[in-house]
Amino acid sequence: MRLGLGLGGLGLDARGLIEQATAYGVSGLLLDVSEVRKQTIADWHRLLAESGLEVVQVGGWAYNPLRPTPETESIARDALAAAADLGAPCIIMGGGTKNPKHSFCGHPDNFTDEAISEAAASLKPLAREAEAAGVLVTLEIHFATVLCDWNACRKLIEEIASPAVKINLDAANMIRYSDYWSSSDYIRAGIESLGAMIQTCHAKDVVMHDALHLHMDECPAGEGCLNYADIIAMVDAHLPADTYMVVEHTPLAKLPAAMAYIRDCAAQAGVAII
Repeated sequence: MRLGLGLGGLGLDARGLIEQATAYGVSGLLLDVSEVRKQTIADWHRLLAESGLEVVQVGGWAYNPLRPTPETESIARDALAAAADLGAPCIIMGGGTKNPKHSFCGHPDNFTDEAISEAAASLKPLAREAEAAGVLVTLEIHFATVLCDWNACRKLIEEIASPAVKINLDAANMIRYSDYWSSSDYIRAGIESLGAMIQTCHAKDVVMHDALHLHMDECPAGEGCLNYADIIAMVDAHLPADTYMVVEHTPLAKLPAAMAYIRDCAAQAGVAII
């Protein structure tokens, strides 16, 4: 397993991102395309070469396949171009939602075969461009979007029918109330079902609060219901040894504990971080 770090939204410049990644001994960075474009590609190549880091994924999350606009289509293509320029293997975005306010929030029309077909039609042109560029499009799963369960993930990938489109396994994004107390069983079913459709993984967590009505929040890895020793063992058993696990959505103050937790879980699972 390879270890990566995503620090978007924390206000760090390119050098700050590099310094954090170096301090935690990871080998890859997740960058949104907006972060990439704050520096020249030449500057990024120099910084990456000096640090021995690579860019794992370039984010194009602004693009919502179920609500595309010319502006967000341009952002997705810019992410592809940035990934190609940096030698990054992947771009990343959501699978799509009809929700007009947030690209990872729910809508009743998300959970149908029609939504899957619409998202596939939206993504096919980008997939062809990705094939030509030698870059993968990784789709980040989430229970509130069109990629609401493992069956929907398979259907969308199969309908797009491109070797350039894969799944980004973000276990926390898929945890619903019914899965909270048996999260390892649910994630195991997904990894076994999707197999080689999975390209990369994200590491964060989800916690349920004792409050009325239902309150579940994202949190750093190690603070919620997910057992990453189990998840890392599953990833190692079913995916290539160089698959990336990217720690993300973690405040700087909590990053030491989250990174230590993921490393400890890898050791418990008997999986080497390479």
